[in-house]
Amino acid sequence: MERLFTIKETMDILQLSYTTVYAMCQNGTLPSCKVGGSIRIPQESLRNFILNNTTGGK
Repeated sequence: MERLFTIKETMDILQLSYTTVYAMCQNGTLPSCKVGGSIRIPQESLRNFILNNTTGGK
């Protein structure tokens, strides 16, 4: 089974604020689901978000 991250864990990974991560979940930028009333971000969603929003560089 795929790991589900909390908003706090996602904040730490992306180094963003709670408000920003929450808004990203609400507007669909970062696909998420509700589990028992709490927002969870599937690992694959987080991975895809990072890969699709990373620019190369040296």
